[in-house]
Order: sequence, then structure tokens, then C-alpha cells
Amino acid sequence: MAATTSPSHAPAAVAPSTSPDNAPQPLTPDQLSTTTTAVTVEPGAEPVLSPPGAPQTAAAATAAAWQSNKKVLALWTNNADRNGYAYVDGIGWKRLATNSDSVHEALLALASSGRLAGSVTYPEAADGLIHEIYLW
Repeated sequence: MAATTSPSHAPAAVAPSTSPDNAPQPLTPDQLSTTTTAVTVEPGAEPVLSPPGAPQTAAAATAAAWQSNKKVLALWTNNADRNGYAYVDGIGWKRLATNSDSVHEALLALASSGRLAGSVTYPEAADGLIHEIYLW
């Protein structure tokens, strides 16, 4: 004989017992303040550490100059929109352009390729961002 699954044969929901072992306990004020303390990430947060093997001080770059045959040593981002950085050998952390999602992601892909194999060349922009990358 086949078992039926009608609502009358379905298991009934069991209410939680009132025993301290099974019931949730209210939090103490100390526990509540600890659990509500959240880490906030600012959208414009920048990386602060250098990648392994990179010099600790970056050289200052001048505007309207080209950075040629540079190696990308590291990439950094957080959970904010358009907040990716590339660590360029001899230069330091450079933020990728933020004018659109597609531009930002394309530059991130090029910087990632430059990190894996090859060198990158890019012009220094007045705003300090990387707006274009040449990779070979």
C-alpha cells in the first residue's frame, strides 16, 4: 500500500520548547553592542599596503607623462562600485577610471593581464586615474 502525503498526514509544525537548551536567549547589552558594531567601507577607500617585493615608497609621477613598460604587481578592490586599483611597479597604487562600469571593468581586465604576463603602458592623467592601458 502506497503512503499518502495528504495534509492530514503531513508532520505538524512543532513550536520551540521553552527549555533553555532549545530556545533562543536574549542578548545581554554587551553582546548586543558587540554584534551591532559593523565595519563600514568607504566607497573611496584606497589600499594602504604594498604588495610583497614592491618598494615601500612610490616615485612621484608628473602629469602628461607616459609610463612605459611598467609591470602591474598587484590589484586591489573592495565592495564599492568602480573602486579598483593597480599597483604599478615604481609608481605605486593607481586608481582605475571611474566614469562607467564597462570602462572600469575593461581596465581591470587589462591590468590583470598586465599583471600575469607582459608590461603595460599608460598616460598619466591630470586627475591621477588610469583612463587607458596599452598592453603587449
